Amino acid sequence: FWPAGAVATIMSDKPAETPAEAAPADPKAAPAPAEEQAKVEAATKQEEAKKDETMSVAESKEEAAKQAGHVDTNDPDHPIRRRIREAFEPFDPDRNNTCDEREIRYIMRYLGAYPTEEDVSKVIIKQIKEDEEIRVRYDRFEEFMLTVIKENRYPPDDYETLMQAFKVLDVDGKGLIDEQVMVEALTSNAYAFHENEVQDFLRDVPKDQRTGKIEYEKYVNALIGEQA
Repeated sequence: FWPAGAVATIMSDKPAETPAEAAPADPKAAPAPAEEQAKVEAATKQEEAKKDETMSVAESKEEAAKQAGHVDTNDPDHPIRRRIREAFEPFDPDRNNTCDEREIRYIMRYLGAYPTEEDVSKVIIKQIKEDEEIRVRYDRFEEFMLTVIKENRYPPDDYETLMQAFKVLDVDGKGLIDEQVMVEALTSNAYAFHENEVQDFLRDVPKDQRTGKIEYEKYVNALIGEQA
């Protein structure tokens, strides 16, 4: 689910509609029917299960951060280092352990870090590339990413921010977004996603079986749970 951690940034210039406040409940109203009560109970159980899953993922990520802080620099097969290498290699076609600095944002998003474009251009690139260097060296990028993972830097936006960003594209307010509309949003901005990122996103994102449209709330829940 890595591509959309920056979705809210991409669509931040489009104001989201503020939902109308619900009318206060009538204290004299009759109790909800059994069917409605069952729905409420089911929703409560689903929310509790979601919290349990999020806690489990959070524990896994905490363990990964601990591993990142104790990496043997002589062990190229350490799981964290191997993951960074696997993310870097597709952007190193000449196999000379370097990549174009413009690809750093894509590699970082793949690894679960979502810096802003300003962070990348004004801070990160200056940390991992000397002025006289043309390309970013893998060894410097790996050292930087180990710190990022250890300290959990550049997390994705929170649930409410992501949901409001997606709702901008949900013109019918039904919790669904047309695939083509999403592709246009991800590729027609100054912060456009790489083609491979878009394809991975479309492959993994939950879709409504009847319409084929993107069910963005399920996607956001999975993204937040994965990065918790």
